[in-house]
Amino acid sequence: MANQNHEQQLKGEIKLIDQLGRAIKLTQKLRATVTKVFDDLGNGLPNTQGNEKTLLNSLQKTLLAVNNDFSELEKLGSGINRDQSSAVANTSYLNFDSSLDKGPIYLELLQSYKWMNKVTEYSSTCHSSGQLMLSRSVFGSTVRAKRLRRSPAIHAIPTQQIDSFISSLNSQFPQMKIDVYRPLGTSTILLISVRQTLRAMVALRGLTIEWVKVKAVSEDFFTEDGKLDIWSRSRYQVFQKVTEHACCAILHFYHTVMPNAAIRSFLMWLNSYQSLFSAPCSKCGKYLQDGVPPTFRDMRLCQPMHELCRQ
Repeated sequence: MANQNHEQQLKGEIKLIDQLGRAIKLTQKLRATVTKVFDDLGNGLPNTQGNEKTLLNSLQKTLLAVNNDFSELEKLGSGINRDQSSAVANTSYLNFDSSLDKGPIYLELLQSYKWMNKVTEYSSTCHSSGQLMLSRSVFGSTVRAKRLRRSPAIHAIPTQQIDSFISSLNSQFPQMKIDVYRPLGTSTILLISVRQTLRAMVALRGLTIEWVKVKAVSEDFFTEDGKLDIWSRSRYQVFQKVTEHACCAILHFYHTVMPNAAIRSFLMWLNSYQSLFSAPCSKCGKYLQDGVPPTFRDMRLCQPMHELCRQ
């Protein structure tokens, strides 16, 4: 029943929009005919000098056109329901925007409003059904009586445990150099060098990777006063692309239960960039595409690919 009311209301809004559009066109037509009358009265008609009858006939035709346009506009205006309320408050005025690319905003807004009402109705029904099933459950009283013990957060990890884990990473990845910094006390910053190819800065919160920046070997992560610079990006387009892929990789390897395995998987993926400038693309077999080497590495097999080849 509610859906039928919404559909009827939407149809009424669309009909009102069509009527208003026709009214605007008739108003423009009436304005043009009235302007023609005043132009004829002010400037006169060509080839009518000394012929008063021709002038009067022309003015009569123009005034008759004005009368017809005004009657049609008045008839259309009387048919418009002025008391029709908008479904979304004053958003109906969006339809009067003269910009063509903003014209369908109001119709799309009405459609979104209709679907939002459906979602609200269905969610309330599901919520009431779920509450009823929970109240009838055998374990309902037990769950309410017992307070579940909260699992330890993966961010609250002692620094000694993080240091021991990083030392194990150094032994697992001997071709990578990992330096540890803590500029703000507990937050851990890893500076990783991959075989004279690139340098990566990884910001950890506990054992969760939160930020990655990749730069060339010749670039530095420190400012002139010796502080870590975690915001400035690389000057080279190649390492800017690698930074974008690294940000996607930390989301791909993210794991709340085993964050140490997520870091190991990310470092294995990052270690594949040691052949950034020496490995050809696995799709096209070329080393360069538009002057750029294959900057993408597959998340599963770590195969190098160009940006266009992986699409």
